[in-house]
Formats: sequence, C-alpha cells, structure tokens
Amino acid sequence: MKSILEKIEYIQRLVIYFLALLIGFLVIIVFYEVVSRYGFRSPTIWANEISSYILQFIVFFSMGVLLIEDEHLKVTFFLDKMKGKANKVLRIINVCLVFPYATILLIYGWKITVSSYERDSVSPTLLSVPLWIPYSFICIGGGLLILGGIGSILKIIKEPYITPEEVKAID
Repeated sequence: MKSILEKIEYIQRLVIYFLALLIGFLVIIVFYEVVSRYGFRSPTIWANEISSYILQFIVFFSMGVLLIEDEHLKVTFFLDKMKGKANKVLRIINVCLVFPYATILLIYGWKITVSSYERDSVSPTLLSVPLWIPYSFICIGGGLLILGGIGSILKIIKEPYITPEEVKAID
C-alpha cells in the first residue's frame, strides 16, 4: 500500500512541477500580449487562444493534486464535529463521492476526444488547433482525479487512529 501511495504522490509531484512551468509560461504569454497590444498597438493572433488552452490544462490537471493534498474547496461542518474513527470514515466517504464525477470526466472526455480526432475538428481561429488536444485535458484530468482520490484514501487509511480520549486531551 505504501509503494502505491508513493507512486501516486510521485506522479502528482511531476504534475505540480509541470503546472508550475505552465503558470510561468502563461504569465509570459499574457505579459507579451499586453505589451504588444497596448504598447505597440499590434496584438497577436495566438496569445489568447494558447493562454486559454494552458489555463484549461492547469485546471484539469491540478484536480488530482488538490484532492491528494486535501486542498479542495469543502464544507467541513460535519467533519469538524466528528472525531477519531468517525472523522476518518467520513473523510473517506467524501473522497469516494468524487469518483463518479471523475469517472464521468474520464469517460466523456475520452469520447469527445476520440470524436473530435476522428472528425479532424479544429478550432475556428487562425491557429486551427486540433480540438482533440484540449479535449484530451478533460479525460486526463479525470484520470488524475481518480488517482488523486485513491492516493487520498490511502493517506487517510495510513494516518494513525486517534482515540476519543486522545482527541479530548488535544482539545
């Protein structure tokens, strides 16, 4: 179990490093576009589209990382009330509720990617980017979210169990 979690965390770490590079690249592209548009009155034809695709990539690929690091937006009303084993079980249930959503992303992301690839769909801009590329972000993001969910459950299980008496001593 530990080696599976280590492999998932390694994949997620690689994704984080790549996303950090993309965020830096996104900043450079947007800065270049602002300078060329407002400084030289000569906007680019590619910056808006490429920055949109990079942003999509960042959003879909970061979902699994956020889940495994327990950084997703969440309502913790019940979670804060539960202590010990009940808290652990509720956290696992919360993560399991992500799996249907991630599976839908994976399946339908794959379907739309294959469909756009078979039809040779391209973006309606001068760049004519093959749309299977940005559509594949949905599918891969769903897969990374499933991996993140598995990793998150393994992390929760691996945590030491705290008895109600120990919780009272901490509070």
